[in-house]
This record gives sequence, structure tokens and C-alpha cells, in this order.
Amino acid sequence: MKNFKNKVIAVTGAASGIGRALVEGLLASGANVAASDVDSANLQALRKLGDVGVLLLSTVDVGDQTAMQVWANEVKNHFGEVDGVINNAGVALSCHAADQPRAQMEWLFNINYWGVINGVEAFLPELMRRPEACIVNISSLFGLLSVPSQSAYNAAKFAVRGYSESLRQDLRETAIKVVTVHPGGIQTNIANNGRHLHSITGSAADVDKTAALFNSIAATSPAYAAKKIMRGMQKSTPRVLIGSDAWFLDKVQRLFPAWYDRLLVPMMTVGTRMALKRV
Repeated sequence: MKNFKNKVIAVTGAASGIGRALVEGLLASGANVAASDVDSANLQALRKLGDVGVLLLSTVDVGDQTAMQVWANEVKNHFGEVDGVINNAGVALSCHAADQPRAQMEWLFNINYWGVINGVEAFLPELMRRPEACIVNISSLFGLLSVPSQSAYNAAKFAVRGYSESLRQDLRETAIKVVTVHPGGIQTNIANNGRHLHSITGSAADVDKTAALFNSIAATSPAYAAKKIMRGMQKSTPRVLIGSDAWFLDKVQRLFPAWYDRLLVPMMTVGTRMALKRV
């Protein structure tokens, strides 16, 4: 996808964070955007960015397969075509595996994993008809390496990575390019809106402190992340790493795949305890 002029791009999780920045960046690049989110109030606040001719706003739960198909049909009927989908919606959950309620894990998987699948399945038939098209699936740095208290999040993001890499191979002979994105710490509301039962240190998590901690170490802005994703779409980059933390930790994991945790987790635990004293 060499440029976005007059292209139709669907974006999930568009009401804030990376999703909102993508909507802004795509509109500025001349694209028509279909933006969805479960947060109707903040989603409607995007109306100032463009009129209904270039920006379609829809309240959609990505975990609802039927709702996602209805949305895909709405986008096709509104714009006449669809050239790309960015499966960005996601939630956070911090809990040690031994104590993790099954319902909490299913809640996260329904959004972070099945939300991606639902987005691909809903839009794929239309994307197959386009002369060039792109699917962007947002994984995470935690789709490349694992840390304590993130078993559900790690599992879902590893699953997104595996699904996306296989999807890329299945679509190799088509005009559709698949881009998998692995952001490090991004300054978004995902921690503020997440569910936190335990911290990395092993203690019960204080939700406000956990969110404040994440926000204090998240170094990358949503606008920068959006630019990297859009550049990845234009260059058909299979894997996009965002942030110096993602680049560094990915290299550590590649160098020491069997025991990177012995190096990283103690560092993260000490850093977390120090940071918690400041928040």
C-alpha cells in the first residue's frame, strides 16, 4: 500500500491511544477511515476530525463475531470498498497464573485474540477483491517475550503473532500484505482501563499505582506508534517493532531464548519496586 490517498481503512479500538492516533494520521494522509470502539462517547469525539464522507464512526465490540460482520458490511456499504483493516483493540490483565480466574482470562482472550480473528474474517472477503490491501494485527512486545503476572496477556499476544505469521504465508500469493506490530510501552489508557490483580513483584496490585507505574515507564507516544504502523503498511513490513524497549528486549530474547527471564525479570522487579516508590 504505497500511499493512503482515497484508501478505505478500518480501525478498531479507535477512541483513544494508538487507535485515535491512527485515525488522525490516516485522515491527514488522505484516507477514508471507518473507526470503531466500545467507548461510544470518546469515539464520537472523533467527529471533529472529519465529516461522514471521510470518517465513519461505529460502536462495536470486537469480541462479538456477529457485530464485527455487521460492521464490515456497514463499512463496505458506506464507502463502496475496503482496502485495509487495523485490528488494534486490546485490554490489559495482570494476575499470576495460579490465581487467575478463568472468566478473567476468557474476557481478555475474547478481545485481544478473538477480536483480531473476528476483524480478519469479517473484512477478508472484501480485501481479496482489492488490487492491493493490508491487514495489520497489533500484537505486543509481550508477544515476543513473557513476564510474570501476564500469562493471559502473553498468551493472547503470542497467539496473535502466530496467527498473523501463518496468515501471511496463506495470503502470500494474493495482493494482501499482513503486518504484525509489536509495541513496547506506549502512552495509552490500556493500563488505566485494565484489570490488575497482581503486580510483577508478587504482591496484590494497587490498580491506580499499577497504571501510574506503566505510564511512568511508557516512553513512546501514540502518534509515533501510528507513524511507524503506517510506514510499515506502506513498505509491507512483516514485523514492526515500536520503541527502544521493544528493540532492546527483542534482541535479548533472541540472544538468550531459553533463559532471558533470568536476566530480565530480576531487573524488572527491582525497577518496578523503585518506580512504585515514586508513584
